[in-house]
Amino acid sequence: MARMKKTMETPGEFNIDDAFSVIDKLNPYATFLDDGALSNITDFIDTGSYTLNAQISGKLVDGGIPMGRVTMLAGPSQTGKSYIVQNVIRNAQKKGLHVVVFDTENAIDGEGAKRLGIDISKVKYVPTRSVEECRNIIQQFLDKIMEMRQKGKVLIVIDSLANLESEMQLNRMAKDNTSADMGSFAKACKSLLKTCTRMGAFTNTPILITNHIYDDPAAMFTQLVKAMPGGRTAVYLPTVTLQLSRSPIKPEEAWEEDKLTVGQKHQVGVILKSLSVKNRIVKPDIAVEMYLSFNNGLDRYHGLKDLAVGFGLIVQGGATYSLPDGTKLGYFKNFRTNKQFWDDMIPKIQEKIDEEWNYASYKEAVEANLSDEEAADLEQTVSNEESIESNDIPEEN
Repeated sequence: MARMKKTMETPGEFNIDDAFSVIDKLNPYATFLDDGALSNITDFIDTGSYTLNAQISGKLVDGGIPMGRVTMLAGPSQTGKSYIVQNVIRNAQKKGLHVVVFDTENAIDGEGAKRLGIDISKVKYVPTRSVEECRNIIQQFLDKIMEMRQKGKVLIVIDSLANLESEMQLNRMAKDNTSADMGSFAKACKSLLKTCTRMGAFTNTPILITNHIYDDPAAMFTQLVKAMPGGRTAVYLPTVTLQLSRSPIKPEEAWEEDKLTVGQKHQVGVILKSLSVKNRIVKPDIAVEMYLSFNNGLDRYHGLKDLAVGFGLIVQGGATYSLPDGTKLGYFKNFRTNKQFWDDMIPKIQEKIDEEWNYASYKEAVEANLSDEEAADLEQTVSNEESIESNDIPEEN
């Protein structure tokens, strides 16, 4: 038998665009990272607080809730979640966005929203009972947005995730079934959040979700990061997950312009503390403080002093403050409401945030004199955080 000869074609000039054309035909959303890719965040919606903006997005002035991403605000009752949500709705409308609110708690009152500056005639209000109902409406609604080729036109709010039920739970209640739920709610939440993550990115729709928190009953000691309805999925699938807490402001501790009004007895406002337990935009585990006045709303500037002191831009000496060059500022109350002072300070704080809060790159690690191994470990850590997939998250029992 004659031996068959092997032939090999001589390769021609390689044109990667010919190969990429296969991907483009199969996936119309495929693009390059510098050409409006889904992974790029192009804009943010102001929260009404400079420090909250920075904690979420790394930007004090132009930051806030990211477009095309899921943001979770979790905390116990009366930690300002619904108030912050309404701030975001108002500011989204200022940017020309339409708003859809899935309300499960009857927490957003029309007249109250109107007083906060929201055009309630342009807010689509959707009372919702089940997680699956919420998921299906969002899926079909954003499918229609995609069909119309209208990206970045809508803000979706779910307030709150914790008050939804799974269809299985509702069916059991209808049958007077008292058996325990075996994870149907967590599985339904996982499906909802997958839908929000995927469809929000495809349509550049920001999705803002509120949730409650509770102490893990299985933990031996009290944990800083609390558990929340929906399980680990609710923490790790959103792009940003914040955990809120509060402490009241007594009348004697309040600012001069924020005293008790007629009928008030004990509190004039609350200090809100926010901890980022998950963030893919800037470093997580960052804590900031805000002030919510019952009379005057969310203080835009509150918390900047703590950042300025932390970054060394203001020097604290006991109860008084000064600048690094020795210029005396005196007591905090002397410059707390000086907007010109803070407007001048904001660019300096922003510069520090850019330096310290952003994820480090391999190049930056090398320039910081880390070894190749340390730099590679750092790069891998950042890469892992960026690529968390929902399938890696175990189901809740």
